[in-house]
Amino acid sequence: MKIAILKENKNEYRVSVVPKDVQRFVNDKHTVAITSGAGSLAGFNDDEYKKAGAEIVNTNKIAIKNAQIIFKISSVQPKELKLIDPSQIIISLFNLSNNPKLLKALLKNKNSTLGVEAMHDNGEYVALIPNEQIKGRFGAIVSAYHLSKLDKNGYGKTISPINFDNEHANFVILNASYAGYEAARTILALGGNLTILETNDQLIQQVKHDGIFSTLAHLYNSKFDIVKSDFDNLNQYITKADVLINTNAFPGSLTQKRITEKMISSMHKGAVYVNLASDQGFGAETERKPSTFKKPTFIANNVIHFNIENVASVFPSSASSAVSNAVTNHLLKAIKGENMLGRIKESPIFFNAILTYDGKLTSKTVADSLHLQYTDIKTLIK
Repeated sequence: MKIAILKENKNEYRVSVVPKDVQRFVNDKHTVAITSGAGSLAGFNDDEYKKAGAEIVNTNKIAIKNAQIIFKISSVQPKELKLIDPSQIIISLFNLSNNPKLLKALLKNKNSTLGVEAMHDNGEYVALIPNEQIKGRFGAIVSAYHLSKLDKNGYGKTISPINFDNEHANFVILNASYAGYEAARTILALGGNLTILETNDQLIQQVKHDGIFSTLAHLYNSKFDIVKSDFDNLNQYITKADVLINTNAFPGSLTQKRITEKMISSMHKGAVYVNLASDQGFGAETERKPSTFKKPTFIANNVIHFNIENVASVFPSSASSAVSNAVTNHLLKAIKGENMLGRIKESPIFFNAILTYDGKLTSKTVADSLHLQYTDIKTLIK
């Protein structure tokens, strides 16, 4: 197989495949071309890729030519899509539920796409989890930063009590998702009070019986609870929150906009709202567009808003290594022969991740989010 690794656009520091995994592809008799500088922002230079056996090329256009598999970490850009034909397979983080324009182009071009965010088997999203872990842990830490006066608009409150001041910061997390779970553990480890709002009764019971939360809460004598998420509870708990963290309920789905402007307005001046699901849409009515690395926050209704789309890119070395390794582990098994799509049918993790094929939308999650027609991939690949 001929594999291309593309250089990312601005505001993205990760790389889709790291040198040690390039070496694994080369050892397995595949050829790899990578655009010069593709890994530099993640800490991997061209010499490392060259030593691993990759060919270094000057542009994405050259890398794409004659490749059978094209790797990216962020969504394909329109100018790149013009260079890719239907016979080539694109592997990337697409988040199509929040990008109908790209979806339309992929369907028109009849591209075959594998979504890293959709790689799963038995409910475990193997390549998505590392990014969600980073999101959750960093979400807790960045909210603590913006509560401080290092952010001039911050309230100035510590997360856990100090001598002669017994106040805990109050955190609210929407959804016991992968990111929500990691954010919850970090917040409790830092000593904050925490309430998780969740709609799924099974998840509520699962979290309630997970001893790590009660153990961490006990360390700082903080409060922890998980409650049913409904409109009344959203109103009640958000009003009392110093920090509100929104996460996505289900991988690949469109983020639900459940937080009203009135709810944000009920928070005190200098409170913090962190949306860890911006890559899949906005969760609050006060969000107009994503923030950026250069300007990570904005103020709306006296509340600090943080909603960078690609949060995991803040730690590009770790994120790139983890996702690259997860994808490579499974892909090497699926490309032993030339008929890759035929082989992928034998791999549930990849077969479940086919988003578009031959002009058809094959992701039920995306179809449901955008109210579009869905085609079962099993009827298309024999």
